[in-house]
Amino acid sequence: MLYAVISPEKQESFGFVDGLIPSLICILIVFAVLALLATILWLINKIKWLDVKEKPKQEVKSSTSTTREHIDFEALDDDAKAAVLAATIDYREEVKTDVELISVKEI
Repeated sequence: MLYAVISPEKQESFGFVDGLIPSLICILIVFAVLALLATILWLINKIKWLDVKEKPKQEVKSSTSTTREHIDFEALDDDAKAAVLAATIDYREEVKTDVELISVKEI
C-alpha cells in the first residue's frame, strides 16, 4: 500500500525492480495461506477417516423357486432390456457389491 501512493516527483524513479519486491512478497503470502488451508483440510480429512463406522453387510436373499421361466436377454425388446439393466444397476447400488445377472423372469 505504501507504493500505491507515490508523489508525482518519485514516479519517474520508481522502476521495475522496485515493484518486483512487493509483488514477490504478496505471492509468497498467497502460497503460504494456500498451504495452510491445504494442511487444515488434510487434517480434517484424517479425523473423518478415524470416525468411519462399518455398515452391516446385507445378506443376499435368493429365491429358490423351481418353476422359473428363463428368457433369453437378447430376445427381449429395447424397453425390456432397459428395464432389466436399470433394475440390475439399482440392485448393485443397494447391495454395494458386484452383481451378476443370471436370469430374467418376465412378469
